[in-house]
Amino acid sequence: MQNALEEAVRDAFDTLRSADPSFCRCSRCQEDVLTMAMNQAHPRYIVGDPLGSAVTRVALARRQLRAELSVIVLDAMRRVAAEPRHPKEVDGGASH
Repeated sequence: MQNALEEAVRDAFDTLRSADPSFCRCSRCQEDVLTMAMNQAHPRYIVGDPLGSAVTRVALARRQLRAELSVIVLDAMRRVAAEPRHPKEVDGGASH
């Protein structure tokens, strides 16, 4: 069993992070954003069934859902940047 939403959340984060070079690149901030976003979004679980998996992935590719995920991820990025859980010198070179 796998939450297919995780891949879509990671894709949204990668896109948004590349558009914002000031966002910290450390693994702690990345994991905090992904965790926060995954906890806000409704899970989409799939099992090994290829047809069910394909249907779920097609649904996740729809623009409306991608836009909703982008809003969730952007909010998580804003919250993590406002209160990073590491010392400033660990932030991968970006400033907070």
